[in-house]
Amino acid sequence: MKKTCIALMLPMLLVAINSQAIELYNDQKNSLDLSGWLGFAALNDSHDTSVIDDSSRVRFSFERSERNGWTAFATTEWGINMVSSDDSLVMQGGKLAAEKTEDFLYNRLGYVGMSHDKWGSLSFGKQWGAYYDVAGTTDLPNVFAGYSVGAYAFSDGGLTGTGRADSAFIYRNNFGPVQIALQYAAKTNGDVTLKNDDGSEMVNSKLNFDSSYGASLTYSLTDKFKLLAGVNRGDFEGHLGNTQVDETNEIVGIGAMYGDYYHYADNREASGLYVGFNAHKSKNNELVGGDLYDATGAELMTAYQFDNGFVPMIVLSYLDLDTDANTPIQGKWTRQFAMLGLHYRYSNDTVMFAEMKLNFSNMDDAALEAQEDNGFAVGINYFF
Repeated sequence: MKKTCIALMLPMLLVAINSQAIELYNDQKNSLDLSGWLGFAALNDSHDTSVIDDSSRVRFSFERSERNGWTAFATTEWGINMVSSDDSLVMQGGKLAAEKTEDFLYNRLGYVGMSHDKWGSLSFGKQWGAYYDVAGTTDLPNVFAGYSVGAYAFSDGGLTGTGRADSAFIYRNNFGPVQIALQYAAKTNGDVTLKNDDGSEMVNSKLNFDSSYGASLTYSLTDKFKLLAGVNRGDFEGHLGNTQVDETNEIVGIGAMYGDYYHYADNREASGLYVGFNAHKSKNNELVGGDLYDATGAELMTAYQFDNGFVPMIVLSYLDLDTDANTPIQGKWTRQFAMLGLHYRYSNDTVMFAEMKLNFSNMDDAALEAQEDNGFAVGINYFF
């Protein structure tokens, strides 16, 4: 079933992906823009090679001028599965037939709101959470990204509010060099069915998540250099397999960034050095092997955007689970890797890329360490 949702374009630090939108309508009071990208990558994980979708999406952004300096916004964004129909073969009457198992479109964002130059903006819906202001400083490469930022607990972070937060009220405003975001994610029905990375449902597992709270603070030392801090907290209960859960989910993080990264810059116009960093401590925020763990994570990204279109980059990623004699994993579990990438901007709207993941994980359990493979991906993005 196709899912639709309305969303507000907010002046978010890194994720206001409104670059070079196509204007579909403008009557000087109401406007409608179209933006997004289509992309794919060929991914090798040291065992198999597969063609994957590279977060393809399409976005419609609405804006209306209201009275007394207020502006109403609405945006709806759908993810697109452009490389696979996700059909399964079933036997019907002695003949093989295809059966659709997944939607071609799925909801990524959907929120509405009002903004004012003085009073800030207030929005409601599924939107990038306040904590993602911190996490987004390094969640930028095309394939090997977001591993250790702490934002994607339970899939896209919608449940906890750290990623694409579900049912969230967010207030944002600027006070000189200081930007604030305050978030309340209301769960009228917090029952959530959990899925594995491959999309299959986790057997005998369900969580009920209460309303959560989040906030972020950004201080702009200069136009290019910013310091960030964020926090998110919520309570949940339920069970993961046969393990009962009644815990608090929490993350506290800091970050910094210098410069602009082309992918999310206005009109994708960015040059020179970009540096992003974030680090966090979390509680019950990492789901490994069907169990929740406290963790410490950090990522550092550097990229240099040459005028000839080449963008070399490196990401260092580190995540360490807090394990002891009472946790299912009792020995050391540290995932760490370097990502080496080279993007080529043939134009602002067509980008080819190659990214390589070099694994340096350190785990006492050899079987767990063997799951952390090297990887390589090549692909292309077409922006519009």
